[in-house]
Amino acid sequence: MLIADKFEFNDVPEAKAQLNFAPETYIVDSTIRSLQSGVSGSLHTASDMIEIGAALSDIGVRELIVNLSWKDGFTVAEGLAEKNLSARVVGTFRARHPMAETWAKDGISAGCDEICFESANDADHFSRLADPVRESNRGVSHGFAEAYAYKEVVDIVRAGVALGCRSQSFHDSYFRFALTPEGAKAFYSALRRDVPDAPPLYIHLSNFYGNATMTAIASLAAGASAADVCMNGIGHHCGHIQMAEIVTALAALYGVDAGVKLDRLTEVSHLVRERTGFNGPLHSPVTGDNGFMIDGAYWAAEAHIPYEERIHAKFPIDPRAVGNVETVVWAPGTINTGSVRSKLGAMGIDNATVTDGSVEHIIFALEDLLRQRNTYPNWVTDREFEQLCRDVLRRGY
Repeated sequence: MLIADKFEFNDVPEAKAQLNFAPETYIVDSTIRSLQSGVSGSLHTASDMIEIGAALSDIGVRELIVNLSWKDGFTVAEGLAEKNLSARVVGTFRARHPMAETWAKDGISAGCDEICFESANDADHFSRLADPVRESNRGVSHGFAEAYAYKEVVDIVRAGVALGCRSQSFHDSYFRFALTPEGAKAFYSALRRDVPDAPPLYIHLSNFYGNATMTAIASLAAGASAADVCMNGIGHHCGHIQMAEIVTALAALYGVDAGVKLDRLTEVSHLVRERTGFNGPLHSPVTGDNGFMIDGAYWAAEAHIPYEERIHAKFPIDPRAVGNVETVVWAPGTINTGSVRSKLGAMGIDNATVTDGSVEHIIFALEDLLRQRNTYPNWVTDREFEQLCRDVLRRGY
C-alpha cells in the first residue's frame, strides 16, 4: 500500500465521519472509448487499442469500455476477447439509437462480456433491451448520460436490480457538468439509501474545472464502487478522470487499494503516449516526465537534512512506487553560490579548493548556455549541470 505523510486533521472524527467507502473500490477504464472519439486526435490503429487494452487489464482495471457504435468498436472488442483478459470487455452505445438492439446482438457476437446501455428512456425500455442480452448469458449494465429526474433514476436502478444489472454508471452529462464534491457525496449517499440493494455505482466525469479527480474521490467516499477513468486523462471535455491521479490519491491519502499495480502506471502511460501521439502535459501528476522534478536550488537548500525531515526537497510519495524517477534541474532564476557549493560537495569536490570566483563562473556558464539555447524548457538536467561544473573547474577559473 502506498502511504503518504500523515496530517493529523485527516484522522479527526469529523473527517473520518465523512468517509463511507464501499467494501471494494475498483477501477473501470474508458481509455479505448475516449481514443475512439475524434477529439482525442489520436494516431492509433485498432491493433494499438487492443494492445493498450491488454496492458490496462494487466495492471488491474476491472472493465475495458468500448463504444461499439464508433469506428473499430467491434474489431477492438473481438481482439480483446481473443486475448482472454482478466478485465471484462464492455460494449456500450446509446440505448435510444434505432440500432441499439442490433449493436447489442453484434457486440455479443464480437465477444463482449457485457453490454452497457447508455440512457434508456425508462425502466421498461431498459428491461426490453436487456432481456435478449441476458438470454445470451452476457451481463448487462446501464449508464446515465442524459437529463433525468431523480425519481426516474431510482426507478431505473431498481429495475436493474431485478435484471441482475452489473453496474449503474453516472456521467457528467447527467450531472449537467455541474457536480461539486459536496453534491457528489449527497447524491451517492441518497441513492444508496433509496436503493439499498443497488448494484455497484460508477462515476464518470470530465475535467472542465480541473476537479474530476477530487469529485470522483468524493463519490467513492460516499459509497460509489468504481471510477471510470482514462489513462493520461484522454477524452473530450478537457479529458476524463486521470487514472494515475485517482489511484495514487486513493492509496496514499485514504489507504484505499483500487486494485491497480501502481508501479506500472508510468510504463502503461508511456505505451499510450507512444501508440497514440497524445503526450499530455509534461508536468502531469504521477506519470508525467516532469511530475517528480525538483529545482536544484530547492534540493541544495535541504541536501544536508535527512530525506524524511525535508519539506521542499522531497515528494509526497516515492516516485519509484509508481514506476517514475526523481529528476533535479538547474536554472538561473533560483541558483546562487550556496546551492552551487552544495552541489559541488555532493559531487565529492572539496569546497575548500574552490574559489568564489569559480562558483560565479559556474553560474555565468549556466546562464550563457541557456541564453544560447533559447528554447523550452529553460533549464539543464542534473547530469548536464555536473558536467558544466567540472568543465568550468577544469579550465581553472
